[in-house]
Amino acid sequence: MKVEQNPKLGYYRVGDQTFYSKPEAYIYATQTHQEPVWHFNTNTYAKAKWSIEPETSIRELYRIRAQQLREKYDYIRVEASGGGDSTTAIFAFLLNGIHLDEVVFRYPKKGEKGVTADPFTTKANNTLSEWDFAAKPLLDWIATHHPTVKITVHDYSENMLEEESTRDESWVFTTRDWFQPGHGSKHTHFGTKEHKDLTESGKSICVLYGVDKPKITIIDDGWYGYFIDLYANHANPVNDGHTNITSELFYWSPDLPEISIKQSHLIAKWFDMPQNHHLRYLVNEQDPNRRTAYEFIAKSIIYPDYDLQTWQTSKPTNSFYNEMDHWFYTNFKDTNLYRAWEKGLEYLVDKIDPKYFYYQLGQPVGLTMQRSAYYYIGPVKSEKTTPTFPNRGHIQPVAVTIIKDKKVVKGMQND
Repeated sequence: MKVEQNPKLGYYRVGDQTFYSKPEAYIYATQTHQEPVWHFNTNTYAKAKWSIEPETSIRELYRIRAQQLREKYDYIRVEASGGGDSTTAIFAFLLNGIHLDEVVFRYPKKGEKGVTADPFTTKANNTLSEWDFAAKPLLDWIATHHPTVKITVHDYSENMLEEESTRDESWVFTTRDWFQPGHGSKHTHFGTKEHKDLTESGKSICVLYGVDKPKITIIDDGWYGYFIDLYANHANPVNDGHTNITSELFYWSPDLPEISIKQSHLIAKWFDMPQNHHLRYLVNEQDPNRRTAYEFIAKSIIYPDYDLQTWQTSKPTNSFYNEMDHWFYTNFKDTNLYRAWEKGLEYLVDKIDPKYFYYQLGQPVGLTMQRSAYYYIGPVKSEKTTPTFPNRGHIQPVAVTIIKDKKVVKGMQND
């Protein structure tokens, strides 16, 4: 199983070894008693002028990014969910007259029984309903207004069933960070015959992901931007040795750092408005409810063409037992697929040091996240406010790297 070795998507260093697979890095770190360290385009982002908001409008930056990708690749397909991230990436092409080759929506048709089509439930376990209420309306709009764009609905549960007799715990290496049952099969470069044939044609192919909204935080009365490996690791890592197919992150790209910088300034300015000071605790989100609230606010600021009334579920709470795969837990119990999924989780827990997991109710539910360096955006614009975390004193400080005015500043943060 060959993994795409693309440093722009981030990688891990353990001692003198480089890994593009997070589970491989954490297993090696456990075996060698060394710490894994995630690297995400630090040289580019550290040199960028984070403290200066780009004058270019956010819409124009999106257009520039779409044109940049169009000039680089023969074929571009967007992994679409119907949410704000991927929809805005699609709009960057179509609303600016830039050709987009394909939009793909991944849906487990054979696992939908009893778990879809409830518009009144927006919990994460109802994620499949995003097909009816978010994705399908978007795809219909594309088909009507941009008929040259190929639309593909990929039933990835078919791929899973084809592998049922041969699947074992090694499936955990088909994903970087998301270990729920369907992720590795859902985000695959070769899920359909057409996608396989296109790859064999030799064309340069971009598989484009809408990753992600900016992460910002407050440290010592300053705004800082940063990146998280969990989100950067969303893309499928397996390319089977093909060098002509590449995963790209639309927003988190060193090829146009101005996007993340502009977005971060826009969001920080919103939270700097006096009427919004009391919501600043949301920017330090770990709780999924905070993340859901923060991301809705962020979408309203940085995705000007996205319809905020679009139906969407809440964010899932963990990686191992991700509520988004409720369809699998419901309809595939007592199958070899289910047993292989459990074996994969057992394999990770057996091979990786317990300190590298995060826990819920005492059970490991995912690998620990890693952050990039923190990049200084500007001062928090307020005179005196209640601390963002009035109860933060009980949390142990951890070492972080802070980059301010292109210089590395060592410090501690209550994380």
